[in-house]
Amino acid sequence: MQSSADPLVRQLYQNHSYPAMSHPLADPAVTAVAARLGGLTSAHPRQARILEIGCASGHNLLPLAKRWPQSECIGMDLTEKAITDARQLAAAAGIVNATFHAADLREFDPGGEPFDYIIAHGFFSWVPDEAKLALLDFCRRHLAPAGIATVSFNLAAGWAHRLPVVAMARDLQQVTGGGLIETLHLLRDTSDGTTPHGGHVRWIIDDMLAKGPDILAFDDFGPVNDPWPFDQFVLAAARAGLRWLGESDPAENIPSALGNSSRAALGPLAAHPLHAQLAADFAIGRTFRSGVLCRDDAPTHPGLTSDGVFNLAVRAGEVTPTGTAPLGNTFYQTLAAFAPACVPMLEILAAMPDADRNALARLAFDGINRGYIRPRIEPLRFDPRPPERPCLNPLLLACARRNLPLVDVWHMPCAFPAGHYQILAAMDGTRTCTELAALAHARCPELAVEPWLLHLAGRGFFVPDEA
Repeated sequence: MQSSADPLVRQLYQNHSYPAMSHPLADPAVTAVAARLGGLTSAHPRQARILEIGCASGHNLLPLAKRWPQSECIGMDLTEKAITDARQLAAAAGIVNATFHAADLREFDPGGEPFDYIIAHGFFSWVPDEAKLALLDFCRRHLAPAGIATVSFNLAAGWAHRLPVVAMARDLQQVTGGGLIETLHLLRDTSDGTTPHGGHVRWIIDDMLAKGPDILAFDDFGPVNDPWPFDQFVLAAARAGLRWLGESDPAENIPSALGNSSRAALGPLAAHPLHAQLAADFAIGRTFRSGVLCRDDAPTHPGLTSDGVFNLAVRAGEVTPTGTAPLGNTFYQTLAAFAPACVPMLEILAAMPDADRNALARLAFDGINRGYIRPRIEPLRFDPRPPERPCLNPLLLACARRNLPLVDVWHMPCAFPAGHYQILAAMDGTRTCTELAALAHARCPELAVEPWLLHLAGRGFFVPDEA
């Protein structure tokens, strides 16, 4: 979290630590693809300048610095303690291409060349308007000509239903003196789940409870929680000299939760994309966006060409389409055969020598926009089987020894029960799977080690065997 003129915001972040987590939608390997779909070819993140505004303790930025040692990564946050923690974690992991600064955004001068990537996750909606506009202005001044800024924010369409629940919970807390989680349970128990309204309120409360008290204090129940309509955000960005390129996740440009009939109904609004987006947000009660912005003078071109699709790497999404044509069936079967790797589209093409190149490009483009395919700017391969001597890289080991979530190869955070961290901290490559199983049996006997190791390997946590 970052700067604000609001003393309550400053006080919250000085007195409480924002939970350590990574933000997959802010991963430059993903946002670079979103930029290309919007017509902009940004610098490859393997050799880029990357800035995170509101970096907290560095849990999002440090895995990026570890992944791309030739990049320069800079994190800044208002909170001195968070910056100290980030520096200590970087030192423990031996990461030398990441630096951290405690500063107010309005006074921060990063120096050096402009940035290829600016990340501001969990900032915009939780600060007063002055700080919101300062963020947009900062991005315009410090982005490279083809740089992109990833900014997340809450949406008024969905929060119109959540904010009354927040207000009611605050009122009940004042009356009962109970804790936040206790109060949310009370609200849930008194909501009639048999009615449409009561059922929706229960769903909202269940979603809040799933976040846990540490996140809720900064998010739903933060001192500032100011959702905006999408058009208000886009217009504010335009006034600052920034252009909206699209969602970080291309599958959410038209929300994945929107049914086929609703998608078809949006057809008449194709000539008015801003109104189409507002209608889609309203239709599903969308609460959150993570968008990619560029300078208004950036060298953009009309979308992604067929050849451009073959410059991407792809993997299968969580859902596979049904009832597709023979080419589609073959394509998704081929993609599944490469799992869990994310491979260049050219490899898929080589594995389907009889396929029409343009038809395959159209199929991939549609799959990306539907979420059937997950694209990246670079390939990613790893062995989904545990090595003989499981070994975490220095950053993951440092996190394990601090009981912090581990960030997997897809930039997803993974937290563990306290006892499991003892076993993770022992994964330095000196113990076999059998020895780790014995250690787990002694310290946390409830842990089924063999499937657990398979799960860890399947998320790409282990350093490959040198042999």
